[in-house]
Amino acid sequence: MLDIKFVRDNPELVLQNLKNRNNPMNLDRFMELEKQRREIIAETENLKSQKNAVSKKISEMKKNKENADAVILEMRQVGEKISQLDKQLREVQDELHDILLRIPNMCHESVPVGKDDSDNPEVRRWGTPREFDFEPKAHWDIGADLDILDPERAAKVTGTRFTFYKGLGARLERALINFMMDLHVDKQGYTEMLAPFIANKDSMTGTGQLPKFEEDLFKLQGEKEYYLIPTAEVPVTNFVRDEILDADRLPLKYAAHTPCFRSE
Repeated sequence: MLDIKFVRDNPELVLQNLKNRNNPMNLDRFMELEKQRREIIAETENLKSQKNAVSKKISEMKKNKENADAVILEMRQVGEKISQLDKQLREVQDELHDILLRIPNMCHESVPVGKDDSDNPEVRRWGTPREFDFEPKAHWDIGADLDILDPERAAKVTGTRFTFYKGLGARLERALINFMMDLHVDKQGYTEMLAPFIANKDSMTGTGQLPKFEEDLFKLQGEKEYYLIPTAEVPVTNFVRDEILDADRLPLKYAAHTPCFRSE
């Protein structure tokens, strides 16, 4: 996530990045809130300084047995004002944080700019696509014909766009999972992880699912800020969240296989 100072000091750069990503977001509200934030902080610090100075004065007045009631009342009002400003500051910072979460990270200068994926350049190609002298079937039709996929019964049990893997179909799926995990662990030096299928709000935010993709997520009813994971990336990336790592341990390489719960 970009920080407040970077966005405030580089608005043209951030706006260009948004434009390159075809993101209609503007920074007007951000700039307005950032101005409010600095004004509130300045006013609060001034009042706190004033309160500290007068507190010493009150102490001296009491020491000299002078009546400090009026000054104490004034400082109580100053304290209430500080509390109000602190509340306003929290509200402003919360909204600023939400805006920052919605601003995408800066693209590297090598990333091409385009309106959609039709503008993606082909970087390299491996092999030649196979050509058939007949009309090939879709994989779901082949699977049904071989009796290794059953989308009709899955539609009855769950809904459309789901399927049962049967017999060799289920074994093939399991074999592919094992192949992927064994390749990463045995050949490429990854550590295998069996991750939780539920993550909290901080974890979902840390990997960018919240707030942008909130509508695609499944939130647990009756539970506080718990979501079904949309990908293994969420729990595995957050495995070392909020930790300071020794550089000698890097890079950390983890591999995991999980269901992916998302409405798309």
